[in-house]
Amino acid sequence: MLRSLAEVLGISRQSTIDELGGALRGQRLREVAVEILLRHHAPGAEVHYREWYDLLAAEGIAVAGRDPVATFLSQISRADQVEAVGGRSGRYRLLAAA
Repeated sequence: MLRSLAEVLGISRQSTIDELGGALRGQRLREVAVEILLRHHAPGAEVHYREWYDLLAAEGIAVAGRDPVATFLSQISRADQVEAVGGRSGRYRLLAAA
């Protein structure tokens, strides 16, 4: 409760999502990206990261960072629910257990 009050008063050391303009980053970006990919592609289907990024943009999801596409790529490469396909192809696959 105190954390929420500090955020409302603007005295919190950590930025709130509202202060970031609603743009996602980190773990939350990975979670949302996987959810969206799962809605549009079956597990095992390959998707290029730019197509995947466009799916987020089409749903109004903004990615934080100076270069949002680079931030997105960096984060999805860390997601446990997906794997890269081929060497430097830019393609990813949603794992069946996701």
